[in-house]
Amino acid sequence: MGKQQNNFKQAMAELLNGRNSDPVQEGEGPAERPSAAPVQPEEPMAPVERPQGLQAEIPAWAGRGGSVIAEEMTVEGKLCTDSPLQIRGRVKGSVSGRGNLLVSGGVEGDVQCGELQLQGAKVLGNIQSSGAVRIDAQAVVSGDVAAGELELAGKIKGNLQIEGTAVLGSSAVLIGDLRAHRLSIAEGAVLQGSVEVTGGLQDAAF
Repeated sequence: MGKQQNNFKQAMAELLNGRNSDPVQEGEGPAERPSAAPVQPEEPMAPVERPQGLQAEIPAWAGRGGSVIAEEMTVEGKLCTDSPLQIRGRVKGSVSGRGNLLVSGGVEGDVQCGELQLQGAKVLGNIQSSGAVRIDAQAVVSGDVAAGELELAGKIKGNLQIEGTAVLGSSAVLIGDLRAHRLSIAEGAVLQGSVEVTGGLQDAAF
């Protein structure tokens, strides 16, 4: 009797185990899970090269708000503002204010402002700046210029009155008289007119 009970228990155990597990075929190991495809590392993005020329020379203050006259715009009449201003289009009239001015378009009229930068611009009129005036090699001015400082690489036809230092680069062309406290002229610059430098030695030194 005891032997029959043991056989019955063994049979039940085998039956129960057979329900809870899948039969394993002889000679086969456990099923392998498909391996995930290896993740390829993303190639680093190439650094963006900043374009040379005009955009590389934009002054820091140009991105601090203010107004912009777009390239396709033409403004006729007097323009007044004390905020920073960029003129990429054309202004047919005077421009006045105490803010800084960046011109890459054209102005037909007098200009009065704080700091002034001309980049490939054409100005037909007198310029009065309370700060520095910087004129690149592609810019042309037809009129007198009065400023605190001057850096000239372009062309001016008019008289210059500079309170501080006037720097004429190798590509500068000036047709007119120049008066400055200090003067620096690079080899290759063209100057046609009288020059007066007020700084340096005084009469008492002689």
